[in-house]
Amino acid sequence: MSHLHNLAPFSTRENTVNICATLFWRLSSHGLTADEINRLVKDVFNLLRDGGSFTVAFVNYELQQLGWIRPVMDESSFELIIFLLENEFDYVVNTHVTH
Repeated sequence: MSHLHNLAPFSTRENTVNICATLFWRLSSHGLTADEINRLVKDVFNLLRDGGSFTVAFVNYELQQLGWIRPVMDESSFELIIFLLENEFDYVVNTHVTH
């Protein structure tokens, strides 16, 4: 029996709502307010909008240059934002995982 989840029966809109809710929950559980989450997503979008290849470490470094006090982006939250950009705005984002 497979443990893979098939998202095909759900509409893209339902997936987007679920992704947004998950992203909000993850970031708020790290102490961010709704306003900070909104600003963070906009800041990440602005960092990625011109294209390129990105790591979470690079994104966190750039966010700190914008005034974020501590690294706020984790791998899972970054992947959720990438999903939204690719599926809602037709962006293609290359990411690299570093350990």
